[in-house]
Amino acid sequence: MKKIAFIMSTFPTLTETFVAGEINILKDKFPQSRIYSLRPPFDSNLHEESRKLMKQTTYVASSLSSECLKTNISWLRQDPIRYLGVLSYVIFHTISNPLHMLKTLYLFPQAAHLATILSRDGIDHAHSHWAGYPTTTALIVSLLNGIPFSFTSHACDMSMIKTMMAEKVRKASFLVTCTADNIRYLSTFLPRDQLEKVNVNYHGSNLRKFRPGAGRPRTSETKVILSCADLHERKGFPYLLQALALLRNKGESFHCRIIGEGPQRPVLEKMIADLGLRDCVEMPGAVTHETLIDYYAESRMFVLPCVHQHLRFFRKNVDLDRYKILECKMSGGESIQKDGIPNVLVEAMAMKIPVVSTTIAAIPELVSDGRNGLLVPEKDPELLSAAIERLIHDDELCRRLGENGYVTVHEKFDRSKNIEDLVDIFSQSRPSREHAA
Repeated sequence: MKKIAFIMSTFPTLTETFVAGEINILKDKFPQSRIYSLRPPFDSNLHEESRKLMKQTTYVASSLSSECLKTNISWLRQDPIRYLGVLSYVIFHTISNPLHMLKTLYLFPQAAHLATILSRDGIDHAHSHWAGYPTTTALIVSLLNGIPFSFTSHACDMSMIKTMMAEKVRKASFLVTCTADNIRYLSTFLPRDQLEKVNVNYHGSNLRKFRPGAGRPRTSETKVILSCADLHERKGFPYLLQALALLRNKGESFHCRIIGEGPQRPVLEKMIADLGLRDCVEMPGAVTHETLIDYYAESRMFVLPCVHQHLRFFRKNVDLDRYKILECKMSGGESIQKDGIPNVLVEAMAMKIPVVSTTIAAIPELVSDGRNGLLVPEKDPELLSAAIERLIHDDELCRRLGENGYVTVHEKFDRSKNIEDLVDIFSQSRPSREHAA
């Protein structure tokens, strides 16, 4: 039975419940496995499942710690050729992107320290979540101590920073991605034999938790429109507010809840005031799953108008600072922030709530317009308001979309079933230690 190290940048977080849920089940299948996080959590309001996993997580000492310094000195004394060879390899493959190289060099001592920890803990496979720095860490660990590694790519993490991505795929035993859209991107620069390593495995949701009838029953006739996500530009909330203003001007009666927290809150609060929506739009902030289920149950529909967010250095971005944007630009990637398949859409559909979203990225892999939800072009408040208006008035359409959405998620997005496929992927991967840098 494999002893897997799950490597995370920051664990747990409030919004990455899909990662916590997946790891929780995999730890049952591979009971000797362990979790390693490069940083402690920033969130204090965590889901119960995440809190339990937090107690089982090893937090790796930072690169500036005395503990980390001692480990790196030990590497230099015991195996200087390997240590310096891996360091040279990292520099060679990141030098085209100086900002990325500097961040990677800062990470290197921590990765070397983790390599020692994993050898001590008897780990025989490392698996990182997110294709960026956690996978860079797993790659460095693998090159230093020979433990094979794999990684999971989420949303647009591969396409945002392309630096070293081909090397990560080449060195990995396999990789998992949550959307077929990511394979489209990888196919633009990877040879076919490397694409064969890629496994599409949808995150899915806990359908025993998110189910029709869960949560408090609806007690009001008010048409409640629910949206939930981190308050980031790529979620498209300004377009939702513009659509709601159009509906309000038509005399439509509704109440909207936007659940979540993030850097765009001041922008959205100002828009709500400027558009005269204070009496019908509320922003309760971030909530736990238990509270969110109650909000789902009270809702007529779920709306998430995601957009492609093009990164521009001279344009203010509340999500990323200019150094991060420059790092992305220098990597040669798509320079676009976008969602994969938002889990909140899956959760709403699992509760038979009709959903409205946009035609971008991988969302059409979940939502088929007119069959199990409604899709509109991104950044189009007029068409978005029309879709919402249809659901406000058409009970039969709401029922049909809700029923079909429920079938879709049970066929393709049941976490318990998809995890079994992931277990097979891990089980079939044979340990093969590679020391070449």
